[in-house]
Amino acid sequence: MSLKESLILAALGFGIWLNGAVMYRFGGAMMFESGPVALLITALAIAVAICLLLKSVMGWRKIANDQAVAVATIMILPGLFGDVVYILNFARFTGLQPATAGPFSAVLMFGTAVLMAYALVLARRPRIA
Repeated sequence: MSLKESLILAALGFGIWLNGAVMYRFGGAMMFESGPVALLITALAIAVAICLLLKSVMGWRKIANDQAVAVATIMILPGLFGDVVYILNFARFTGLQPATAGPFSAVLMFGTAVLMAYALVLARRPRIA
């Protein structure tokens, strides 16, 4: 994968992360402070959405499945670095209660783990036209 392609993927990943950060700012209370069922639905929806985004970007950029782990890693890194700052300033950036930082972080970790597992599965199967 070329440096140009990697930079495009990183920029897309940052844009997706930024979109999520804004979404959490305005809808975070509903997603993270409405009880365990809402938290479970949020975690599953985020995991499915980011997996679909990965597959869509790979199709759009015509990237072979065997590159899925590299693509997922490149796309998720800007957001992981951003999340460090975001979580350290959690209440100020999200407007949520400080106690919500734990569930928020757990959802982020779950989404990341599901994405990487999905990328591993994609990388092990041939692309079907």
